[in-house]
Amino acid sequence: MFKLGKIAKIPTFKIGEVDEEGEERVWTQTHGVPHYAIRKMSSPPTMMSATSPKRPLDESHTPKLLKIHDGNIMRNVSATEFGAFTENLVHDLHETKTAPTSIDAPSALPEARVLCLYTGGTIGMRSHDGGYGSGFSVYSPQAGYLPAVLRTIPPLNDTAFIEKNFSSSPVKPYSLPPVRLMKKRVVYWIVEYEPLLDSCDMTFDDWIRVATDIRKAYHNYDGFVVLHGTDTLAYTASALSFMMENLGKPVIITGSQIPVAEVRSDGMENLIGALIIAGNFDIPEVCVYFNNKLMRGNRTIKLDNSALEAFDSPNMQPLARMAIKIQVNYDSIFRSTNINPFTVHDNLCRDVGLLRIFPSMSIESVRAFLQPPTKGVILQTFGAGNMPTKRKDIIDALKILYDIGVIPGSDMTSEAAMAKMCYVLGKDEWDHETKRMMLQTNLRGEMTVTNEAIGTRELDIIPHIAKCLRLSSGNEVQLIRDTILPPLFCNAAKTNKPEILKKIKADTSSELAEAVEEENWEEFVDTLVDTPSTANEAGVNFSNPDYNLRTALHVAASNGNLEAVRYLLGIGVNVHAKDLFGYNPLLCAVKAKARKCVEEIRQAGGIIDIPQFKLGVDLCLAAAHGDIEQLRCWAAAGSELIETDYDKRTALHVAVTHYQIEAVKYLMEHGLDPNVVDDFGTTPMSEAKRKNFKDIIDVMNAAIEKRDSASAEVFKMEEPK
Repeated sequence: MFKLGKIAKIPTFKIGEVDEEGEERVWTQTHGVPHYAIRKMSSPPTMMSATSPKRPLDESHTPKLLKIHDGNIMRNVSATEFGAFTENLVHDLHETKTAPTSIDAPSALPEARVLCLYTGGTIGMRSHDGGYGSGFSVYSPQAGYLPAVLRTIPPLNDTAFIEKNFSSSPVKPYSLPPVRLMKKRVVYWIVEYEPLLDSCDMTFDDWIRVATDIRKAYHNYDGFVVLHGTDTLAYTASALSFMMENLGKPVIITGSQIPVAEVRSDGMENLIGALIIAGNFDIPEVCVYFNNKLMRGNRTIKLDNSALEAFDSPNMQPLARMAIKIQVNYDSIFRSTNINPFTVHDNLCRDVGLLRIFPSMSIESVRAFLQPPTKGVILQTFGAGNMPTKRKDIIDALKILYDIGVIPGSDMTSEAAMAKMCYVLGKDEWDHETKRMMLQTNLRGEMTVTNEAIGTRELDIIPHIAKCLRLSSGNEVQLIRDTILPPLFCNAAKTNKPEILKKIKADTSSELAEAVEEENWEEFVDTLVDTPSTANEAGVNFSNPDYNLRTALHVAASNGNLEAVRYLLGIGVNVHAKDLFGYNPLLCAVKAKARKCVEEIRQAGGIIDIPQFKLGVDLCLAAAHGDIEQLRCWAAAGSELIETDYDKRTALHVAVTHYQIEAVKYLMEHGLDPNVVDDFGTTPMSEAKRKNFKDIIDVMNAAIEKRDSASAEVFKMEEPK
């Protein structure tokens, strides 16, 4: 028996080592450049082989395949193939317009890409006759049924749009029809796990599989939806929220009480709502969407087995509600302040337990529960943490917990407490004191933390502006807030004054309010600049965009303002947000040739998300002008300098044509091939020879010789044992 899909980071593989999918990493070279390659073995290794990865955390775990519906049939893909598949899908997307020209042109909407992972559950089940003349129907899972039936449901798939724009795509996606007030059309793909699981059979390994599959596809989609059975949905949501570190995109988990294909179904509404939120809103959290409510995943519990309102968030208001308009509480959204890219922590400790104290509980039960290998215990006690004071036997048995110090769980749900303890105890790099501290820390918004140094009020100026304009309703005040604050953010970012950004976030001074009330706008601006910032942080959302969908981070990056970029990244502003023209902050920094800003945003997880041929055109343009700094910025952003334009010409072709010898040197140093052929049958080397550019020919030949010698040294290295 072997486990498919356990994703290992390639840099940790030894040369010649075979992974769990029967793939061997070997050294090879292309155009003289040494690199890793994958060689498929005839059969995968077994779990007992010396080179196989560690056993599953749970021996009852069922290894899984991924299945993709291409519009006609279902086909299997391995976890490794899945990563390449998701990357290739992006390149199959047709080029969309940046914005609609009128309300009658919905096809001009920009597209949001969403990946939907179907693990099992009622939402995708099929109705069957109960048999024996019962007259009742029963629901049962059927492989391939959900992806096929979704293509026939108009609210979930705009077939005319798909046929018009994706008829030649090897894997046809699905598309929601245009949604009123939404600025993007949601185009989504579905992958199905085989076998489908009842959620009662979910294991830690299944959580790891889902999280790592999202990690593999992370840069190719704007959001993710996980379809899941309802019984353990809250556990999965809590676990994923901790495992996914520095999350910058929405991950929405949903299910249903009635299958999506039934005439009367909550499944259709839940899936549509989850897709809309995943594709259109900047909510970088693991959330649960159910019955028109979006709830933080680690705050959610299941309340009812038969009602459509099966889930609730008892200790926190929903992040969003689906009414006539979608009402999002942006102030409540938890944003990571770590300036690091998205990662998945897949080492979970399962030697934890949940002990619920009840009257007349036997001491034998308590003692048995605390036996090794238990490493952590979650105590569910009476009231606000009370214990039976007359049960000296239980108190003595639990004395070991008191000796090391019981950690208060605040208002966490039991599902969140369990997931958090498994996550924290699985952090082998943390010492004991760090783990204790982290268990008391609000890591993902799972607990309510009262901190007198942090307020929750919005800027005092907003109510005063509303009063000045004689506005009374809450909607009008919110509209003023959304209209006034983004330009303030962007202006402060443009002038590279993070101190003003801090004051906008923190200042609740009466001077600002008085200036507004007296309609003295010059004094208002002067006060904003001159007033020292306070320690009280207001509920200001710096990811709120202006009328062009540009955030303050877009503006700071476009102007190369490093201090403002660092501050905005430090407070969790979204690095993946795109403006009306399809630019994200990293692309803005590259275009501005602000390499320091590029490096900072890249460190925070930003990626270049434009079609390959457009990247190729930009690289060729930089090479034509000999703009080495622009090329350096593209490289710093993680772009492949080998990308070609619409004529399959590389930047090296263009640099040679325009006699940009410094650009030729730089591109050769970065591995470009002087013998690659464009659509006209020309190579950079042949172009240089045709134009008799002897010095460029010498540069390219010298670079080739240097690569060959470096490659020879690599192959001489002794293979790791």
